[in-house]
Amino acid sequence: MMTRSARFLAPLFLLASVAACTAPADHPAFKGAEWPPLIQAHRFAYHGDVTGAYQLSPDGRKLAWIGPSLMRSTLFVRDNSSGKIRKYRARSADFRWTPDSRRLLYADDTSGAENTHVYMIDLADTGGEAVDLTPYPGVRASIHQIVPGDPDHVLVHHNRRNRRLRDLYRIDLNTRKEVMISQNPGDAVAAVTTSEGRVQHWQRSRAAQRPGQARRQPLVLRRPGLQVKPEETFRMLGASANRSFVWALSSRGRDRIALVAADPKFGWEKVVFEDPDADVSHVTMSRVSGNPLIAHSQPGYPRNEILDPALREDLQPLLDAQSDNSSAAGLGLGNGQGNELSLEIISMDNTERRLIVAITTSTQRAYYLVDRARRSFTLLAESVPKNMVQALAPTRPVTITSRDGLPLHGYLTLPRGVEPKRLPMVLRVHGGPWQRTGWGDPISSEDAAWAQFLANRGYLVLQVNFRGSSGYGHRFSAAGMGEFAGKMHEDLLDAVRWAVDAGSADPARVAIMGHSYGGYAALVGLTVTPKVFACGVSLAGPTDLVSLIESFPSYWKVDLSKWQDYVGDPAVPEDRADMTRRSPLTHAQALQRPVLIVQGAKDVRVRQDQAERMVDALRRAGKPVEYLMIPDMGHDIGWWAHKLVVLRATEEFLHRCLGGRASRVDPFDPVAWVWTRITR
Repeated sequence: MMTRSARFLAPLFLLASVAACTAPADHPAFKGAEWPPLIQAHRFAYHGDVTGAYQLSPDGRKLAWIGPSLMRSTLFVRDNSSGKIRKYRARSADFRWTPDSRRLLYADDTSGAENTHVYMIDLADTGGEAVDLTPYPGVRASIHQIVPGDPDHVLVHHNRRNRRLRDLYRIDLNTRKEVMISQNPGDAVAAVTTSEGRVQHWQRSRAAQRPGQARRQPLVLRRPGLQVKPEETFRMLGASANRSFVWALSSRGRDRIALVAADPKFGWEKVVFEDPDADVSHVTMSRVSGNPLIAHSQPGYPRNEILDPALREDLQPLLDAQSDNSSAAGLGLGNGQGNELSLEIISMDNTERRLIVAITTSTQRAYYLVDRARRSFTLLAESVPKNMVQALAPTRPVTITSRDGLPLHGYLTLPRGVEPKRLPMVLRVHGGPWQRTGWGDPISSEDAAWAQFLANRGYLVLQVNFRGSSGYGHRFSAAGMGEFAGKMHEDLLDAVRWAVDAGSADPARVAIMGHSYGGYAALVGLTVTPKVFACGVSLAGPTDLVSLIESFPSYWKVDLSKWQDYVGDPAVPEDRADMTRRSPLTHAQALQRPVLIVQGAKDVRVRQDQAERMVDALRRAGKPVEYLMIPDMGHDIGWWAHKLVVLRATEEFLHRCLGGRASRVDPFDPVAWVWTRITR
């Protein structure tokens, strides 16, 4: 009898011989194009052959990473002394070592419904299987803290006692028994603990801190005060060596988040590093000295400020090698603008003499093992195969001025082989909306993957951080309050106008697409401004803002303040009416151009009825709508088979609408087609 694997692989190999067949591009701008090779969709979706996510054990004696084995991602652990390698079945690349270097912990969701569990791999266990430390159906768990001085326990948040609230538990890694060490008081979002794991207090939700009267006011009355009074950030990174002050990321008294030295008791702060255009996103801290090593920001190109002089000297050979192989001068070492390379320390041993460093461009992510004592470096792996890199397109930061004067930062990806004049364009809108489009390679970044996939089909791809996006300070973020289908949408229209006025985009062939909020924005674009876009793709996009918020998961409802500040509160009549007006479902009959709507049946954020009510309204009105519902997909399109199905549907849809090229068949199509119709 044919095995399940054989049944799937047989048609795969039969189709491989015709997989190179391409549906030709027919847009006039592509006449005489010298195309790079068409990159099959499965290469953007399937990462079972990718190596990366390297992590040194704290004692430096082991190296763990994710790599391929039998066509699937596998966790490898190497003993650096003997060279012996063991393999473990683990899907997540976000794993962490325990302080004694004996165990690996990670969180993963196998349900598709965002019920993340915490897993452990014990290297002393010859069985080699991951153990679920939180085996409770329907429960969402996360790692809160691994205490450096306690290798036998982990602190975990989960909502088993009350689905609405997360309590704090200590789990014994030897016996796997858990003990609740602090119960959520009923209005908190997270426990605050010391470096030794002692509970100090619970962080109350923003909603709980507001007076009752403010909660009942409509957003239009609350918005001016919210925009003037910033939501301040103060996140401690650690204490100084002499314990006289703390290091923190702070926006107190300023618009953007900066790295500061501060005394919380007396209230003083001294700025150590700030970016003139963007928030400091994160800081690499030294566990040896307690001092900051590298501060990271991303105004456009990444900026990496190496603050430790000794580290700078030890990394100089690696930096010089990158400069020799790149058009970029240096590596964002204080030049203000950043450049095309990003440097990040992703792992260190306890001595900090051996480091894992990732160097990222828009087309590649390379991992290096750095020996600081020898000032040497060894390439461990590159995430993107070289033959794929050669077909990828250049991406550059852009700044667009909105109609009311706001600078909008974003990224433009230019297709290779064609002159960038009056090209069909895809405006890809990020999710959130309080996230941002960032810099990255097409393996580790979904934004970059979509941009490269679409550019390879011949499209000019524009991604813009509209008002309300994070990363550019409080004023820019707060400018999005109450502006769903308003000024946030106008920013997207201004971005289209910018590309058209520059002569790069064909005004008659512009598509809008995105995931989550980006899907909502696509539907707004096609219904509120129905003549601007030639077509659109909505991936898990909300269509009715009122029912969206009212049906959020129970564990979200302890703090919906951000949604209430940006969108409104359905319990307030004025807000409810305004949210209905800003919902694409209300304007379904205005749609004129084709739309593809993609929805996962297991989505607990944007539930299936959001898509189906919109599809039903469009079909009853005789509008051009295509609907793809994937039964076992949640909100995120994370599993490769789901991603491939979505990529393939998108390229076929855009080929008909915009005239770019598309693959007629992908060798992984039959596998994805079968697997997306069964429960994982």
